[in-house]
Amino acid sequence: MLAACGGGDFSLNAIARVQASDDFTNGLGQWKVEQQDSTGTVTASHGVLDIVQPSGATLWFKQRLTGNYEIRFIATPIPATFGTTYVNRISDLNVFWNATVPGTASEDPTAVGYDGTLAAYNPLHLYYVGFGANGNTTTRLRRYDGTAARPQITGYATTASATADDKAGAMTPATSLVANTPVNVRIVSRQATTANPATLQWYANDQLIFSYTDASPYLSGWFAFRTTTSHWQLRDFKVLTLAE
Repeated sequence: MLAACGGGDFSLNAIARVQASDDFTNGLGQWKVEQQDSTGTVTASHGVLDIVQPSGATLWFKQRLTGNYEIRFIATPIPATFGTTYVNRISDLNVFWNATVPGTASEDPTAVGYDGTLAAYNPLHLYYVGFGANGNTTTRLRRYDGTAARPQITGYATTASATADDKAGAMTPATSLVANTPVNVRIVSRQATTANPATLQWYANDQLIFSYTDASPYLSGWFAFRTTTSHWQLRDFKVLTLAE
């Protein structure tokens, strides 16, 4: 069963315009890279954003996203080996969106400079999905509130990884990664309406994974791709403004 916390399918909305995009042919000019381990590599060329990371890393898209919008990209997990602990590992298709730094004039997380550890982002306000995280044993939705609690809204997990907050149930093929198999990600951020109260929705391969109605929604901010101990290839990143 997929997690639905309110609202229908935003994909029925007409697309007004492209708000932002990157075809990954001209380097990393639109991204800020924060790596926990400097031996990690991030390159963008020939249509591919290639990310190899032995530990934590965050790639911030430098443009603030506003209005009703939908993020789209394709992400492929490449099996990676790091020492003897992680062999052919696929894990952590993770994203931040509508991220802001509360209490600052610009609210811009790309202006701060974080060390790439996950805990470094605790002071931010943002939404977070960790898809196929923890060695492909969890898929979770969180709403960061500026504290170290990183409150979890719901999630899927294997029996071994499950906590009380994993209210959506067990991991399924729709919530799991498959080696060398692309995941088409769509993330919708939108003002609630009477017809559709959901303020966010998250899709993988056109399957609705999370839908949530936030009483105090984060409706604009910055996007980041986040991963740890993994190898990813991203393609066709774009942000589409949705018609009102």
